[in-house]
Amino acid sequence: MNQPTMLCELLARTPAESIALEFGELRLSYAQLREQIESVAQGLRNQGLHAGDVLGIWLPNTPRWLVLHLACASLGVSTLSLNLKLGVKEIASFIDRSGAKALAFDRRIVDAGASSAGPNASDENQLSMVWQQHAGSLHWLLDASVDSLGQMARSRPNDTRAAPVWSDWNTLMHASPEGSEVKPDLSGWPCIILSSSGTTSLPKLIVHAQSNIALHVQDVAPGFDVQAGDRTLLALPMCGAFGYTAAMMTLAAGATLVLHEMFEPALAARALSEQPITHMFGTNDMVEKLIAPLPDDWRPRALKFVGHANFVPGLDELPARAQGLGMRMVGCFGMSEIFALFAHQAVNAELPRRAQSGGIPVTASVQVRARNLETGTVCATMEPGELEFRGPYMMKEYLGNPEATANAFTDDGFLRSGDLGYVNGDGGFTHISRLGDVLRIGGFLVNPAEIEEAVLAVSGASACQVVAVQAAGSSRPVAFVIVDGTQVVDEALIKDQLLRQIAKYKVPIRIIRMEGFPYTMGPNGKKVKRNELRDLAQSMLDKESTT
Repeated sequence: MNQPTMLCELLARTPAESIALEFGELRLSYAQLREQIESVAQGLRNQGLHAGDVLGIWLPNTPRWLVLHLACASLGVSTLSLNLKLGVKEIASFIDRSGAKALAFDRRIVDAGASSAGPNASDENQLSMVWQQHAGSLHWLLDASVDSLGQMARSRPNDTRAAPVWSDWNTLMHASPEGSEVKPDLSGWPCIILSSSGTTSLPKLIVHAQSNIALHVQDVAPGFDVQAGDRTLLALPMCGAFGYTAAMMTLAAGATLVLHEMFEPALAARALSEQPITHMFGTNDMVEKLIAPLPDDWRPRALKFVGHANFVPGLDELPARAQGLGMRMVGCFGMSEIFALFAHQAVNAELPRRAQSGGIPVTASVQVRARNLETGTVCATMEPGELEFRGPYMMKEYLGNPEATANAFTDDGFLRSGDLGYVNGDGGFTHISRLGDVLRIGGFLVNPAEIEEAVLAVSGASACQVVAVQAAGSSRPVAFVIVDGTQVVDEALIKDQLLRQIAKYKVPIRIIRMEGFPYTMGPNGKKVKRNELRDLAQSMLDKESTT
């Protein structure tokens, strides 16, 4: 039997009465979800959207995000997935680069930061500023706010150019689907446009075909043991690859998506203990925030495991602490270019291996290798190098950037990940860090997390970032730390203690206190701008050497 290659075909496989989605007090069956998708799709048709168009979704985690995306997919309309943390300039840039024809928004987002709530608020809200700054592709705006009726004027752009067509959510929901016409095969059409975090360059727009999404999530569901009757707690934003893949995978399995609009640790802990939640996905710092205030006798009601990504260093003891509370953490790996949940560690593996980033790919035909950074040859088993992946469900392209698309792949079709790791020889791989984060010190490749964890252990700092700079003719590490209150950073004492624990060449030549690290907000959370820290450290050392 052929696997479905369109997202709505996945939904059609599940019994009508099964619950697809829970959001607060709202419960939607698969039949109700399909009905809403069909109505909204007709509403989109009525507004002139058709295959090949792009609609931006600037919404929080609500059922409307899912319904709108799936309705777009049924028409061959691409969804431009917009991170809620993006600024006006970034939103306008993404709209221009994608040629988005329509934009769905929530007033709680676009009104953020407005200093007044009066009739002139539209002069300064974010939607007005996006409208003024974008190049002109938009002609239709959809107010998809939960309470959109009667309040659209507050967010309406006020601009000298031609006013956009304006609709609210109920207009779409009340559109009557036309007859049961034969639906065209749109499986190969672009379906979702994700974005990279852009920590060192302009964020890339990553295009995926609908068939690749549908087929990937059908591999993910059994790989993570998600079945009909299971329930996935999702507090990750669906605008990023991690949250999006987890949501689509849950629906592909015919399971129930328990959707939280945002991550609130206490709310998530209560849901896990009171409801039969079987799966949860998130970053390691989310799990840390969730379990930190919990009593020793807290236990989840039905949780099989937590699929996690290691975003934050220094949390090595977290998996053991979580396991003591009944939360089995399983390391995962993914990228926006190959989707999240691309691989995961074995659920029954020993804790040290299970907690690592990486794992065995969920798709059997995927190939993984590592390439030596010095020689360019393929690495042997357990030898670190740049991870490269080849498989059936890769990105279609970096939108509008054929040069970057070509450079992302090797001549034999492997995606260059930009990540350091190694293959394990058992069908799996281990991810160490981003290549840009790896330090070359004393002639060796050093994972900065190793030094950061050592600094945290002896300094009492709450956070640490290590970068490499040029000093005295060689590459040397510099540590930036964040400490609480008026705590003094005693560099000499910290260095002395580090010399007893790690190799001398790994000991930072400077340990610098900061109030906070510079970061960019990626689709899945904050990412520290190490390049800015590197420049700052180099500048400080250069000044010190001339005084």
